[in-house]
Amino acid sequence: MYKINESKMFYDMEDGQAVVINSSTGVYYGTSAIGSAVLDAVVNGAGKESIITKLKALAGCPADIDAKLDAFFKALVDKEILISDDAAAECPDFAAEALADGFDFPVEEFSEVQDLILADPIHEVNIDEEWNSTKDE
Repeated sequence: MYKINESKMFYDMEDGQAVVINSSTGVYYGTSAIGSAVLDAVVNGAGKESIITKLKALAGCPADIDAKLDAFFKALVDKEILISDDAAAECPDFAAEALADGFDFPVEEFSEVQDLILADPIHEVNIDEEWNSTKDE
């Protein structure tokens, strides 16, 4: 299946909205409510087949859900948000709020704060080291 590309991407889920920031380019990404729920399931280890099963159990699920999900995963891989991973877990049930926008899976790219993100990059901090230490030291 897939996992978040932790070498480049910072992921956060807040109030049902997934936000992914590319720390190399400063571009950030968002998606629909159902796309956020699916991405969160992937980040938490769910496999594609488990996700498809859960989506198909939802009322109003379109007949072309397999194709929509394939296109969504392709977009996430093409943007290097996700990378391949062999491990897969069971997908949790999707909350009703995840269907607020229907079954569309856009991956929207935003660059208006790119300069700010690149000027103040996200740093890995080891709790046993000082704040300004770097990985290379």
